[in-house]
Amino acid sequence: MDLITVVIPVYNAERTIEKCIDSLLSQSYKNIEIILINDCSTDRSLDICNNYIDKHSNIKVLSNRKNSGVSYTRNRGIDVAKGKYICFVDSDDYVEADYLEILYNIYQEYDLFPICGFVFHDEYSGGKPVEYCWSGGSEKVSLGEAFRLYDELYLTALWNKLFLNKIIKEKCIRFDTALSMGEDIKFTVEYLLKLETEFVYVTDKMPYHYMKLNNTSLMADFAKGGMKSGEELLDLIKSLVEKYNFKADIIMQIEMENKKNTLIYFIMHDKTYSKKEKIAKIREINPDFSNLDYNKYKISMIKEKIFTKLFLR
Repeated sequence: MDLITVVIPVYNAERTIEKCIDSLLSQSYKNIEIILINDCSTDRSLDICNNYIDKHSNIKVLSNRKNSGVSYTRNRGIDVAKGKYICFVDSDDYVEADYLEILYNIYQEYDLFPICGFVFHDEYSGGKPVEYCWSGGSEKVSLGEAFRLYDELYLTALWNKLFLNKIIKEKCIRFDTALSMGEDIKFTVEYLLKLETEFVYVTDKMPYHYMKLNNTSLMADFAKGGMKSGEELLDLIKSLVEKYNFKADIIMQIEMENKKNTLIYFIMHDKTYSKKEKIAKIREINPDFSNLDYNKYKISMIKEKIFTKLFLR
């Protein structure tokens, strides 16, 4: 069995890190090393991680000298990883017992980069778990469909994939420490470009559990990123698509319009902005957006909220 390295950045995760580690120690695929990198946590995270060392020889704990962020921390994990394969797990999350086995077996059976689905848990708001499952079932997918992978959140996430350590190190692929958003997808796209393959294999199995534990808003983060960061992200994905799909420019324009509409949606739903601020930000995307458009949008939001309460609770 090939060795798989699991890299876990840890920052103030005392509530979740034990469940995360225990779920990895319970894997049906046994030949793994777990690298925990503490990024100067101010809670008991480091003590909890250190408690595992004496009982489990396959766990290694590192500590950053100063708080350096998730990209720097993951890069440290890459530097010391000994496995043939590397995967990245977040300290807030946990995995099913067959998580690594599912990804590893795809490599063995198809010799293709594997991507799995996941379950989203909104623990903060108390919503029901949401399953993100590939619409086409388990299948080989061309990177000419990378925008589809992105739209269904199979490309965006980092932790639903298994990377070849050799490719990462020989091609000098690292997380961009200058980015605060989009560093995961940039790493993945750069990896796929240097892997020089047209196809990946996606499975509709969902062995990863992604947890939202606080009131941080993905909508707010997305909105603050603005259209410029959205365009840069789409350009990055297009670099994959255009190699295998002659319709890349057409698809890109459709995605740009979708991005604008999504960004407007997020801005309108972001409670941290005033009406004046929302209109100003939306006009950066659509200069013709008016007060009347704003009022129409607010009415549709009220209808959406009523519908959700009546039929989706």
